[in-house]
Amino acid sequence: PPPPSPPPPSPPPSPAPPPSPPLPPSPPPDVAFGPPLQPIGSCSDQPSCFNQYGFVPLGVETTLTLSGAGFSDGDTLMFLYVPDSTVLFQPDAERDCSGAFAVVFAAERGMVTPDGTRGTVANERVVVRLEPPDSFDPTRSAYKVCSYGGTNIYDESHYFISRSLVLAEDLADALALSKPRMSTGHSTTLTKKFLAKVTDGKSKTFGKSKKKTNPWVSAKVTLENQQPISSVTVTPDTKNKPSKTKKYLKGFEIWVGKKAGEKAVKCGGPFAWSKIKKGPVTAPCDAAKSKHRYVTVILPGTRKTLAFGEIEVR
Repeated sequence: PPPPSPPPPSPPPSPAPPPSPPLPPSPPPDVAFGPPLQPIGSCSDQPSCFNQYGFVPLGVETTLTLSGAGFSDGDTLMFLYVPDSTVLFQPDAERDCSGAFAVVFAAERGMVTPDGTRGTVANERVVVRLEPPDSFDPTRSAYKVCSYGGTNIYDESHYFISRSLVLAEDLADALALSKPRMSTGHSTTLTKKFLAKVTDGKSKTFGKSKKKTNPWVSAKVTLENQQPISSVTVTPDTKNKPSKTKKYLKGFEIWVGKKAGEKAVKCGGPFAWSKIKKGPVTAPCDAAKSKHRYVTVILPGTRKTLAFGEIEVR
């Protein structure tokens, strides 16, 4: 009989499916802020919803506290200026991190831009300084918060918007100051003039002490609802040359106490010139209590002259 036919060849194996494209990075969790920022209203998971946190003073360095999980030390947060934040609440609004490139470009070169600012998370806090453009509208403008989650800091697609807005308007008025006192050797008239000049809203009309050892100036704070002092901001004078301003403020300290000149709780200092020359210096007074109703600015050292443009207590 004829030999059996060979078995038919096996069909070729099916081609392997193409590899799945990599998943895009997950958007960051919502940014949440603790004191001194509190949420204004509550936000659900609806696409047109944004948490609003406020208020951040303009033009001064401010420390914001992050609350909740999802962020680690070293993470970058972007605060991008939004001329009219109401558009972000529309369901069809474009919500991205446009503007991040301009902010990063400026920050990498040590420049300030009205487009926004960025900060790095450290110890669950982030330090920002908001310098909005002239078109800033306190009733509508805000800063949207984005997180960086990619490999190219100049690529705006590597930033992800959160449902958080920071309102850039400081509604809390500065606390009133009265009953000024200065260190030994200063007349009552000079002391009153000093306080008047540093509370007139003009950094060019600065207060200036005589040349003394450890010169200081104190004033009593009118507390609202017995809430303790939360921060003190000292603005260098803008009339003198930087060399003189440096001489008048380098190394100054801010204290609060129960009486004039008392150094009970240090809010900040000694401040380096590298910080002072950038503008207003804000010191948080976290340990202050309602009994500490006097704020004192002192310049330690011999043959020193204390001078600055403005002081605000909140």
